[in-house]
Amino acid sequence: MKRFLCALLFFPVVAAAKGFVPSSFRANYEESLVSVTGKTKKSFGKIEYKFPSHLRFEVTSPVPSLVVVNPTKTWFYQPAFVKGEKDQVNVQRSANLPLIKFLDSVKDGIENSKLFNTTYQKNDLVLTFVKTIQKEMGFEEVILHASSDARSVKDLKGFERITLKHSNRNKTTIKLIDLKESVAFPQGNFEFTPSANTKVIE
Repeated sequence: MKRFLCALLFFPVVAAAKGFVPSSFRANYEESLVSVTGKTKKSFGKIEYKFPSHLRFEVTSPVPSLVVVNPTKTWFYQPAFVKGEKDQVNVQRSANLPLIKFLDSVKDGIENSKLFNTTYQKNDLVLTFVKTIQKEMGFEEVILHASSDARSVKDLKGFERITLKHSNRNKTTIKLIDLKESVAFPQGNFEFTPSANTKVIE
């Protein structure tokens, strides 16, 4: 759960930047986590976003899970690992999540944030978080990699992959696949209704 939450934190930060992405998008993703020992773990899934503060982040493989966020609530859902046991969903107020702090801080773009510094390193756009946020979030930097000068990239599609540098020295790399812009999501897409077989924790 903690691993893909780091990815979850990143996407809305970028999406809120002026002109960087449209007001909504959908994409598949491939995520690779490289530990300090060099071991790599991969996961796959999809992400759906709608401004402001609406997110649906689903891990489809190897261990299914789901995060659904709207301005008032956040659901962390995990299917049962063992047949016969109940699924589980943790419900929280979105106002209590650090994610909301990020969204609020970058509503006017990424260049003047009080939570991170923005630098360009040839083909990379680097967001380096201040020390207090590094401790709170558990990661230090978000790096967006382009195939050419990062300053010339105007939108999310222009970056080939994204790297998250964790405070524990692990690294997560994310690739967005088949990104679709200006998606009209159905009503209730950013809500979660648990089944009778789901244990609800609030």
